[in-house]
Amino acid sequence: MCPIRRAVGVIVRLRIRESVRAHHRTYQEVDLCIMTFSIELPDRDDPIWTAANGFVVRSDEGAVRVTGEERFTIKVTGVQSKGQLGVMEGIVAPGYSNVPHAHFGEDEAFLVQSGRFRFVNGNESFEAGAGDFVYIPRGTRHGFKNILDVPSKMMVFYSPGGMEQFFVDHGMDEHNFDPEEWENRLRTDTALQQALAGLNVQMLPGENDYA
Repeated sequence: MCPIRRAVGVIVRLRIRESVRAHHRTYQEVDLCIMTFSIELPDRDDPIWTAANGFVVRSDEGAVRVTGEERFTIKVTGVQSKGQLGVMEGIVAPGYSNVPHAHFGEDEAFLVQSGRFRFVNGNESFEAGAGDFVYIPRGTRHGFKNILDVPSKMMVFYSPGGMEQFFVDHGMDEHNFDPEEWENRLRTDTALQQALAGLNVQMLPGENDYA
């Protein structure tokens, strides 16, 4: 089958001619020139026309896991995205902050949905509120703190995906969450400690990180 050629757009060019003065006003005569162009399309039997590889995650879908003062809904995993992306929706308790750290296997990004956070960025920090987007390249020391007295919410993105699987595998079910049990697991759960050690993440606590 021969490739299909199709006109798919226009280029608009305006040519302004000399000014014409009438009734005490100045007018400009304009020629509108339209040029079409074409591109080569794949054959109709090419799978690109039919391969429905995208997917939708509904607002009430995703595994929910609790890790201390954070509640995460895992929206997209690396398995689902063939390793390209991991996405979580997080609700962070008032005043909670994580330990600054650096990822060496993935970039991380945050979209603040509600509330307000202070982010560590290397040896600096900044605040971000609803609608603000934060990008953290791999190898960058970072962390966040909810600086309000109410829960704050954000989306978390990993590229490539994979880091979110830790929360799926080792976070606690929200219906059975017990803070003391979680703290005990951090101290004594060998599988959890091994998983943490295998994340290719360096903890980098400093002094007065969120001051």
